[in-house]
Amino acid sequence: MYTQTRNYLFAGGILFAIAAAPVVASAQQTLAPVRVTANIAHADRLASEADSLSRYLTHFKKAAKLYEMSAEARPAGDMKAFTYLRSAAFLRYDSGDKRSGLVLMEQAAQRAADLGDVIAAANAYIDAALIAGELKEAPRAQDLSRRAALLAKSPLLDGAQRSALLGRMSGWRAVTEVAMR
Repeated sequence: MYTQTRNYLFAGGILFAIAAAPVVASAQQTLAPVRVTANIAHADRLASEADSLSRYLTHFKKAAKLYEMSAEARPAGDMKAFTYLRSAAFLRYDSGDKRSGLVLMEQAAQRAADLGDVIAAANAYIDAALIAGELKEAPRAQDLSRRAALLAKSPLLDGAQRSALLGRMSGWRAVTEVAMR
């Protein structure tokens, strides 16, 4: 390689390094907050499509998948994720896939509990316990019913809310007996 060409390449490399220095320095700084509006818009489109498909028995599985995808695309603090997971669970259950319905209902309950919605979480745990009982999974049904019962004791509930939850749980003995057979 010629000396003059080598010098030009060396000088170009130095100029590039100098030009890139501010970029490297800015990469070390705190990033600006990222907005997730594109994900939420996409999640809303998925949920809208699922809403229209969920009206037809033959499309329950596809609607459930779209609801799951919509819930997955939502940020952790979005309560719509709970709603869509619960809808997906019911659709999976109604289409004959009870095991997936149980898993999704448990996820919905956990999502509601994480957000502090005691009533929604307790109701989802109750539904999950009923599905587990129907699947003859007694230990799981008992665990889910225990979680619902603990939530029903929450000081955040008033008397009417607590009574409504306890009324739904009044058949636990029957659920666990069915699960043990």
